Amino acid sequence: MASGFAYLPALVSPWVENGTLAKYLEGTGREISKGDRIAILIKVGEALHYIHSEHVVHGDLTGSNVLINAHGRPLISDFGLSSITEGYNMTSYFKSHKPGSIRWVAPELLGEVEPPLKPSVESDIHSYGCVMLHTLSGKVPYSEIRDIHVPYAKINGIRPQRPSSLPIEEAHWRMIENCLDTAPEDRPKLPDIIALMKR
Repeated sequence: MASGFAYLPALVSPWVENGTLAKYLEGTGREISKGDRIAILIKVGEALHYIHSEHVVHGDLTGSNVLINAHGRPLISDFGLSSITEGYNMTSYFKSHKPGSIRWVAPELLGEVEPPLKPSVESDIHSYGCVMLHTLSGKVPYSEIRDIHVPYAKINGIRPQRPSSLPIEEAHWRMIENCLDTAPEDRPKLPDIIALMKR
């Protein structure tokens, strides 16, 4: 923890050798087994569940905000859009209303409602589903369309296509689709997702 950065303390983290999950998945000459991919997802799910249990919403979970250490273990980073869900004024310094990467953000955060919706546990679940898709397939969500078309697809309930590059088990694909449900209240809970990944 460092101080002297405006109103908030700054977090200083150690160097992570393998970089981001996105880069790790794209690494040339690296074979990542299905078991290793699932182990990454379990650890990310457990970390996200812990964050939520502390009344914090990440708000910007993407393949670029998960770091992979030298032992292949994931670490969630970049809490720039996170918010504390209880005990603080939600308009505080802890968050911005601008969502992170468009391919991972929940559709309800893209709407034109006033006041704008804030990231939530449910929007983090949507983002986790996108991380699942990316990790299991090696393809970013909505890899079949350009960035500019992604908001339209999300707002209109169009889900990403099931990639054929790396086969995704049917149970995992159904869970991804459940995480990406357009109705936030219908998305699964993290303990249920983690239990499925551990089977």
